Amino acid sequence: MGAESRLIDALRRERPTVLVVGDVLLDRRWEGSAERLCREGPVPVLDVSRTLDAPGGAGNTAMNLAALGARVRLIGVAGDDEPGEALARCLAERGIDTDGLVRLPNRTTPVKARLVADGQLLLRSDFCRAADDDEARLVADRTLAALEEADAVVLCDYGLGALAALDHSAVREGARALVVDARRPSAWADIHADVVTPNASEAAELLGSSAPHGDRFEWAAEHAEEITRATGARHTLVTLDRDGTILLDHGRAGHVTHARPAPEQNAVGAGDTFVAGLTLGLAAGLAIDDAADVAQAAADVVVESPGTSVCTVAQLVGELRGEHAAWASAVSSWDEAREAVASARRAGRAIVLTNGVFDELHRGHTAFLEEAARLGGLLVVGINSDESVRRLRGSSPVIAEEDRAAVVAALGSVDCAVVFDSETAVPLIRELRPDVYVKGGDYLPGMLAEQSAVHEVGGRLELLGYVQRRGVPVGAHAEEPSEERLS
Repeated sequence: MGAESRLIDALRRERPTVLVVGDVLLDRRWEGSAERLCREGPVPVLDVSRTLDAPGGAGNTAMNLAALGARVRLIGVAGDDEPGEALARCLAERGIDTDGLVRLPNRTTPVKARLVADGQLLLRSDFCRAADDDEARLVADRTLAALEEADAVVLCDYGLGALAALDHSAVREGARALVVDARRPSAWADIHADVVTPNASEAAELLGSSAPHGDRFEWAAEHAEEITRATGARHTLVTLDRDGTILLDHGRAGHVTHARPAPEQNAVGAGDTFVAGLTLGLAAGLAIDDAADVAQAAADVVVESPGTSVCTVAQLVGELRGEHAAWASAVSSWDEAREAVASARRAGRAIVLTNGVFDELHRGHTAFLEEAARLGGLLVVGINSDESVRRLRGSSPVIAEEDRAAVVAALGSVDCAVVFDSETAVPLIRELRPDVYVKGGDYLPGMLAEQSAVHEVGGRLELLGYVQRRGVPVGAHAEEPSEERLS
């Protein structure tokens, strides 16, 4: 029986109860467009079209556990202000028990705010304060009172002081399964957690050294004994972001997981999702190796989408079963393209769309498509028909549309290639409704007829960079004039 089958079986028997304790904050994201500069200074003006709120820190771990089917109780520190109300509302909508949330009068809620213009991060502002002593004492008291009912406990220490008054020995004695996710794992060595999850930099700090370079798996294996001794935990799971994780057990390197590549902006909160998947697996009775696989699968799901997001049970099971591979087949008909998009959406994956002529495919094209593939779960490429190329160029492409589509579809980065006959990608965008529409860096948003269509379907425009070709800086589509809106 595979890990996913054992997990499903365990969840069917009884939903585990997980106690999440730690530093809670609100992730607030202002999205819109920036097409003009401020008169007071040379900075863009963001015309905000929507505001998105999501619990961050321990709140994000709690949200992911709830989405994965656990009963969740959250204990942490917020404020009695508007962000605190928004935070509590988001948590309550997920069915998370927030009776343990400490919200004293005249206190503020930690907030991390991001300003995003057409998918590009302009600025991040942090409004974070440390918990006061009286708040930390209330967190400690409420934690001890809640231990008995929990199948697992996860402590999220991001340095904001919510856990400062916690009695380590009492928590260790009362917790059936204990996971520690801490910026400074050495501060928790005496609690002897079942699992601690330092990243590579935090593991290196335990040794008094700088972050490792080169093969980080090899580095962790070489220092396994020192790292595990410094964490004091039964299992130390070193997380290596884009690479995966390595389990260090009793001073030896063991089980390894491998992560799916993803753009940096999509990794926001993925560590919290990993910890949630790991804790759920342990609470459901899985062995540490299987729990690590569950955690990695959950993290792979959320990095498919930008911003703070969660992994659901259906998405997790699909990921563990490898169902995402079912849509990774090149297609050429519109019916097949629609079905590929629908299947990906049912699995909770982001849809990325780009388009172009792709005549005489070169390395600029392939580099562009590889970068585009890292932006989401399903990459659909629209191939301009021979007739549409003739209308725009006044001449036929060198290579016929069927062959151009077949070559693009054969690339490992491409999931689906479909031929379309319009002069712009607007009909393609309206039909497939992508989450992300991608063009090369030689295009500006204002030059694209497709920009308004992207906004119309609720997607975002992503402009990628340049690739050197024969010594000349070009966009991925530079063999065609940009005003033709072709690639």
